[in-house]
Amino acid sequence: MLGEIGLRLGVLALALGAWGCDDGAGDDRGETDGDTDGGMAYACGDLVSADELAACSPSPNDYQPGADDSYPACVTDDGTYSLVDGTPSSIARVEAYEEVLSMLADDTSVDGFTAARAKYAEDEGLESRLQRREDLHFPEIPQSEWDPGVDGDKQCTVPTNVTAYPERCAGPALIAPVMNDAFAAGQTGEGEANVHVARIEAAGLWFLYLSVYKEANTCFTGKAKDCDSAWAYYTGGFDRAGGIGLAADIRDVSADAHAAIWDGFSAFRCIRDAYPADDTPAVADLDMDAQALLCSAQSQLTTALDFGLAQLVRSRLEGLKDLEGAEADAAWAGLEILGPVLDRAGNERDAVSYAPLESFWSAGLPATAAIDAAVQSLDAVFTCA
Repeated sequence: MLGEIGLRLGVLALALGAWGCDDGAGDDRGETDGDTDGGMAYACGDLVSADELAACSPSPNDYQPGADDSYPACVTDDGTYSLVDGTPSSIARVEAYEEVLSMLADDTSVDGFTAARAKYAEDEGLESRLQRREDLHFPEIPQSEWDPGVDGDKQCTVPTNVTAYPERCAGPALIAPVMNDAFAAGQTGEGEANVHVARIEAAGLWFLYLSVYKEANTCFTGKAKDCDSAWAYYTGGFDRAGGIGLAADIRDVSADAHAAIWDGFSAFRCIRDAYPADDTPAVADLDMDAQALLCSAQSQLTTALDFGLAQLVRSRLEGLKDLEGAEADAAWAGLEILGPVLDRAGNERDAVSYAPLESFWSAGLPATAAIDAAVQSLDAVFTCA
């Protein structure tokens, strides 16, 4: 309810100041295609309780389409997504991810990897965004360290920033090397082809997971149509009942997580509809009720995405117990990439329960008992009740 949010406005004001939630004034972000990079995440401190962060079921502050919640009436209340602008180019990048995997499913020869690599590297395609994708869960690069000759939303294309801030510059620092190494190995015929395919798939899912969160946030610090890109990066351009890429994988393992992610990015779209501002607004353009909703939306989407990824990893761990030989090697190769993506969220939610998993991902192909213990840790940390 708005009354409940009003009780938290004092906390919000303190949090915005303490975490530097400014409007990005002075940034030279340039023109975008509805898929901007950079921007500020709304780090809202203690506005949302630890209990709310730990569960993906609707909390009193969550947006639920058409429900009697804290949000005003808005365009997403019918449960569908309504575009801010034209068809986002992000859809083509999700389609390219799917096509890369389809090509490699048909042909894992040297020529097959070469053709898939060409699809991945198409102009303004998947690689173009992956290699500069920022992880807005981590602090922004200080403006004092920006390269003045590079737009604010592309500071993670600067090599010194990539080296100094690898967690923020996750695309070029962490994800792109996985992609590049896997493609290179496949193109030279080194190692097991299916292991390389598994690593490419996992790196692509990592990119999509970060992109949904990033685009929802820069819907306010970049362009309004970034809301469309958040929807596109999750669904590939489909409604709730469908989806490719990340949506297809998460929906297959958890209908609850899929629904929660939809509601999470819809919350941002709802606020953008209910509190219109100019095309490059600042958080300060919103009144205090709207700012509180924005921080709640950030928490809601973060929680849902983290839970969804955890359920995907959990399902793949369970499936690993039935595999042997080359199939097990390939499945574990993907988990070695996707599993550690949960480290940030796991430690934020329950560092004690999550602690065994930090070494698990790098310990080599696990036995059944170790898998069971890992699943128990995941269940303890990423609850949905």
